[in-house]
Amino acid sequence: MAKYKPDQGPYARTSALWLLGSLWVFGCVEYYYWLYSFRDTSWLVGNMIDGNLPVLGLPLTGALLIAIGVGLGGMLLINRWLNSPKAADMLINSETEMRKCTWPSWGETFNSSIVIVVVMLAFTALLAGMDYVLNVVMTEYVF
Repeated sequence: MAKYKPDQGPYARTSALWLLGSLWVFGCVEYYYWLYSFRDTSWLVGNMIDGNLPVLGLPLTGALLIAIGVGLGGMLLINRWLNSPKAADMLINSETEMRKCTWPSWGETFNSSIVIVVVMLAFTALLAGMDYVLNVVMTEYVF
């Protein structure tokens, strides 16, 4: 399968592939454990020690085969979808627009973060003080 516009948007497309792929793998691992919870260990495939795969240490059951099949099929579909013209053009345009942005320097980011933390601490102190005053007023004079 040829890649749609292979020389455009490599960072956005690779990032999307890795992020979607890692989410899909996580889902397949959870799917495997869910399927394995219904296991019937009366049958094991092959002539392995304790019925486990040599490297992974997982029992070769239907749950593992189904999860691997779903995982590989899903990865192929994700790759095919990301190379479709509509999705690829969106990722290419996103990367192009991100290159046009002006990003703050490390110093500007650090200074802005300090300002945000100080303002949040001031608001926290203000709200705590108001809460304390209202608590005293309500307990002493109202109830």
